[in-house]
Amino acid sequence: ISHVHQQCSVPTAMAPNKSIYDDPAQFFAAMQSMSPGLPTPKILSLSEVKRSATSRSKAIFADRNALLNILDRYEETIRKRWAKKNGDRMLPLMLNARARNAPNVFANADFNSIHLGQVAQAVIPGYISGYTMILIGTKTASSYGHVLSWDDDIDAFDKMSSGIGIQPGEGLIIMEIQQRKLAFLRSCAENILQDLPLYDSSLPEQPPPPDLSANPEDSEWPSLLKEILEAPYRAPDPFDLGRLKNLLAAKRDEAEDHIWFLREDPSYFKDTVLDWSERRQEKILSIIGGTHPTLKEDVFWERVLSNLVNDAYLGFLGWDELSRFLDEVEGLKDKYAGRISPAVALPREYEEALCHFSHFVDQLTKGPLLNYKTGMPASPPLRNHYARQPQDPATTKFVVTAKSSSYMKKDHFLWLLERLVIDDQIFLMGLENILDEAERAKSKDKHNRERVSSWVSRVLSDLALLGELKRQLGLLRPGAPMTEGVPQEEQNAAFAQRMKLFSNIYEALKKVNWSAHATPLNKFNYPSDKRLSAKTTETMQAAERNLDLFWDDVDSQMRKITGKDLHGMLANNLSRREIRRTADWIEPIEHEDAEHKEVDEVIAKAALLELQNRTEKTIGSDEPSEIRSRKIKTRGEASESSIPSESEAPDHQQQEEYHPPTFTVSKRGHKVFTTLYHGPNHTSPPGEIPYSEFLSAMASIGFAIRKLDGSAWVFEPPSSADNGMGRSIIFHEPHPSGKVAYQVARRWGRRLERAYGWTGASYPRG
Repeated sequence: ISHVHQQCSVPTAMAPNKSIYDDPAQFFAAMQSMSPGLPTPKILSLSEVKRSATSRSKAIFADRNALLNILDRYEETIRKRWAKKNGDRMLPLMLNARARNAPNVFANADFNSIHLGQVAQAVIPGYISGYTMILIGTKTASSYGHVLSWDDDIDAFDKMSSGIGIQPGEGLIIMEIQQRKLAFLRSCAENILQDLPLYDSSLPEQPPPPDLSANPEDSEWPSLLKEILEAPYRAPDPFDLGRLKNLLAAKRDEAEDHIWFLREDPSYFKDTVLDWSERRQEKILSIIGGTHPTLKEDVFWERVLSNLVNDAYLGFLGWDELSRFLDEVEGLKDKYAGRISPAVALPREYEEALCHFSHFVDQLTKGPLLNYKTGMPASPPLRNHYARQPQDPATTKFVVTAKSSSYMKKDHFLWLLERLVIDDQIFLMGLENILDEAERAKSKDKHNRERVSSWVSRVLSDLALLGELKRQLGLLRPGAPMTEGVPQEEQNAAFAQRMKLFSNIYEALKKVNWSAHATPLNKFNYPSDKRLSAKTTETMQAAERNLDLFWDDVDSQMRKITGKDLHGMLANNLSRREIRRTADWIEPIEHEDAEHKEVDEVIAKAALLELQNRTEKTIGSDEPSEIRSRKIKTRGEASESSIPSESEAPDHQQQEEYHPPTFTVSKRGHKVFTTLYHGPNHTSPPGEIPYSEFLSAMASIGFAIRKLDGSAWVFEPPSSADNGMGRSIIFHEPHPSGKVAYQVARRWGRRLERAYGWTGASYPRG
């Protein structure tokens, strides 16, 4: 009934009004007047609560102790017999977790597991007024499920409102779940070992077998989906700030790389524009089969480019601020490390920070969800399922409807994707639950994988990361506390203060005209996948000039609106980089005999150095592109967005002091890395790389690899080989082909170089 209490707005430190709380009928009548249709739970008596709690506690601990006694002697035998019979490891995982951990460890997870049942009113806990049940921190049958009176214990009400204790009806639901699970597990163990003396205490205990999470025979890469699927069978993980920081930092860095590639790489810019154009709802045919009139007008490209730039810069700013915020939370956790325990209230400052952080995550989730709601129905693989209503000339909004019911068609996967478009369905089912089930359905069915475009998959990856943050926050307390740690108005004000720069940039970008220098898109044709020649060099330079012209115009407009260009406004957020540009073509010297072949081979092996020698670097965005194009390895007037002040050491100078290690790799790995760092003097551009080969190559040099939901994979570098940075990096699996195109591989190599200082020479062949 936590949601009922939340509506009451009861102050945490104030005892409730007895005139209403002592009369359950009056209490729920008041609630039903505020929320018509609210179900009335069974009203419990104190004797009924105590009797049920005592009975269930005895059964829970009896079965758990018996199970632990069995596992202490036969756990390895159970694993071997079960592997022969079934093959999966869910039952052995659950046996180990529930036997070797106290029941109170699972109280939070067991309560959260019935979220859907509660919101669907299939599970309605009983209710009793004036009492709090204690599960967390208790480890004996006599104390587990102990009930405190609000009259007799001055802290009893506060313990429930802060999440340390729980409403007795909800506590009994948790105990029922645990009683049933442990009875089932004990029965499983007894049946698997029915020919053995299970309860002979004279038999010696055996050493615990290895952790199943470190199974050397498991050929799959670790994945968030796999962790989630196994989570109900394991002991709940602690609130892992370090892992969350790692994921957030990698996502923040990926968002920054995205911005720089949009400014640096014409082919990347063009592909991204086209990707966004295919997610506009104008692309959906009307109910009578007609196309939208704006598709042939500049206003369409204005909308596309506005979507692209807003998503890139505001998305980066959101991830950057979230990463900084988590650093602050970690600092407070360290500050109060000695006072943080599940059995006591969190320190007030830390609790408020967590409350603000949770609110920040909720608000940030709205951005990817909005992108998804508009982009999913318009994505090419799914577009035929939807139709657009005729455009109302009085508005620019679109009305899109499904041609038929995915539920009636029994299209479970499409039905899941559509749940994320409906706000109340997200609330009822839980964002994380919908994403997990969609990822499971996608991973099991090739047809479903083909229905998810790379753009949609990326958005789902962002939502999955935000959902994982919320999941981790949910580990702190069993269920929703009755009262918020911080008033809603204060949360909103704090969020607005943190996002003031976000709001300023958003308002300024609404005034920018976009399409003047962006169309036609063929001006960004960039044949970097072709062997370098006079013709390809000229084409690439022209595309780079056109890209510079587009961004110069955007920055010029921003300076008129705000006094600073985009990177000037983000000077404290974006790192300073130098954009690479193609140098003028120099005709190679022709060799008349075979004596010089060895020289050519040396040049080919030094491809990265050659690339750098044939590359000029741009200056800051405040200098016109015409001046940039004439400069070679020089700096013009520096803007704060790309060139550091004299008192600061530039990033590239820091990297020059760092000597990256080398990694001896196999023939297959060497092929992958030579593609990532391919230089212009190779005889011909390499082909595509199977993504599986990329994974193997990265693993071979020590990266720990983990798949997130959607298309994202996070790579954690070997701690001894990343200049002490400890930073992870995210790459997205190509979809649906599963192969990395050469141009994409080249960008990935550049990202590895910028992140770790590694070059083509870092991967000699063994």
